[in-house]
Amino acid sequence: MVTIKEAATGVLVEGTGFRETFRNRFKAFMAAHAVALGEAAATGTPVTIVVPAGWGEPVIIEPIMRLAA
Repeated sequence: MVTIKEAATGVLVEGTGFRETFRNRFKAFMAAHAVALGEAAATGTPVTIVVPAGWGEPVIIEPIMRLAA
């Protein structure tokens, strides 16, 4: 699970091995997406991005399926 939280200093993104504060929502959401995609690829399972109240619904990131060569 990856979480996005609003903080006094910006927007905090937390995931497995990742914790960083961004100045705006867009950068925070792009970072959360990248972290979630990395976790999904590593585990082979979907990862949820939990967003602050008022931002909408949580986002589920599916692992990328690689085609056999």
